[in-house]
Amino acid sequence: MALKNQKQVEAFADNITACADDIHGRLIEAIKDKKIDQMTAQQIFQNEASLRQHANTLYIDAANFVVDGLGESHTSLIDLIGSARESIRTMEKLAGTIGLIANLILLAAAACTAKPGPILSAMKAVQSDILALNNSREPLSDGIDDLAGDSSANHTAIIRT
Repeated sequence: MALKNQKQVEAFADNITACADDIHGRLIEAIKDKKIDQMTAQQIFQNEASLRQHANTLYIDAANFVVDGLGESHTSLIDLIGSARESIRTMEKLAGTIGLIANLILLAAAACTAKPGPILSAMKAVQSDILALNNSREPLSDGIDDLAGDSSANHTAIIRT
């Protein structure tokens, strides 16, 4: 099971941080090459910062974010993040990954709830974005509105920044 102990929560946070690093690298490259407009770049910078904040929260209090009954393996969770990183690194236009980035933020925020439902829902959203990116190579939406029945404004506000 994923996120079943403090070490796995920390490994998850490491992978979320690596995603933020990849986003940052691609964003700086796109800015230098003048392949992204200022407004989109600012939105991606904000999303990168939000992703890092959630990873840092997981690091600081990893013992409290252990999840019981997730029903997904730790490997499948880490592999999903790895696939997201690959999509971020290889997508021709960085702006096309905004939906994926938003759903990675959602996944990190869901992990902070330590509840299986929101985590599984966010995992499905990330997987859906990765498949759409790989199939169409066109920009995706700006995230999902529902988090496994939890319509808390905190979750949707994260991806609307």
